[in-house]
Amino acid sequence: MGSVKDLLVTEPAYEDRAGVGTFVFSDRYSVFDWGEMPDHIAGKGRALAVMAAFNFEELERRGLRTHYRGLVADSGQAIRFADLEEGGGGSAIMQVALARVYRPEVREYYCGGSPEIRYDYSFFEHNRGRINNYLIGLEIIFRNGLPLGSSMLKRLDQARALADPRSRERAVQAILRELGLKQEPKPGDMLPEPVMGFTTKLEPGDRPLSQKEALRLSGLRPGDFRDLKSLALQANRVVCELAEKAGFRHYDGKIEAVWEQGLVLCDVIGTFDENRFGFKGEQISKEVLRQWYNHRQPAFVAACQRWKTSGAGWQKLCDVQPKRLPRPLGSLVSQMYMAGANRYTGRRIFKAPELEVALAKLTRYRE
Repeated sequence: MGSVKDLLVTEPAYEDRAGVGTFVFSDRYSVFDWGEMPDHIAGKGRALAVMAAFNFEELERRGLRTHYRGLVADSGQAIRFADLEEGGGGSAIMQVALARVYRPEVREYYCGGSPEIRYDYSFFEHNRGRINNYLIGLEIIFRNGLPLGSSMLKRLDQARALADPRSRERAVQAILRELGLKQEPKPGDMLPEPVMGFTTKLEPGDRPLSQKEALRLSGLRPGDFRDLKSLALQANRVVCELAEKAGFRHYDGKIEAVWEQGLVLCDVIGTFDENRFGFKGEQISKEVLRQWYNHRQPAFVAACQRWKTSGAGWQKLCDVQPKRLPRPLGSLVSQMYMAGANRYTGRRIFKAPELEVALAKLTRYRE
């Protein structure tokens, strides 16, 4: 399915009936859209699956529909989060309902001899409101704050670098208005209100979309599209509340949804890979690994930025390969994931040190 989790299909999905599938959360990780990196992070898959189950069950308790059907124990028995044993290590397997996936048609256009790839979503426009049980081809992004590494901070840096003073001021002010801010933020600052955006889901890269484009691509009626935005904010609010209870800051994340006689939350919500969380001034996410590569192998990061606009399979063309992590760093990140999951869920599912201990040891790799 992807670089960090696999999907096994038990029963295919139809328009009038959801399918059945299994997510297998692996210990793989991905940064900079590279896909599978050369190292694995022990326990990471189980930590993310447990967090996702905890979130899905809380969302359902509050009346939101999800595709979650439960975790799968090592015995093969379906279980809920409450069934997990203290210190038992959780489960890396989750059962979910499946929807159909309609992909946009890929078309090549030639301008000046160079091919240009475009994605044709006319199927969704022509069948708006007529298809059922399908994956909506959008990622709904929400921002509650601006952690280190935020794309909005990068946009501000680019705006400040403009040579013309008037253009620079206009660009900076436009970004501040977008964020609802009156003055320039610092890394780690929270926003006064959540800010929502849209990107494509079914293209090789995450292409930013205006709300008008997102509606056109979604296949939803306008009223259902408004409900999708409301659903994203509700899901974000729940994760923010759970994070605050655990002493975390919930900086940003995303949701994905299915239309199945109404909106259904799908994929995974509120984990350290899908979202970014802060704890006592430090990030609890794979941003730790992004920053390590930023500092220790900037040539790899720059190469990813150059090549990933080349289309699917760009990793094979990239002229710089990622280095392996130092073994102590991989072990500490493993502890961070498991200790963070314990703290977020309020239960010691994993045998791991307290989160503060793991983060203190990670400090030297952040410098």
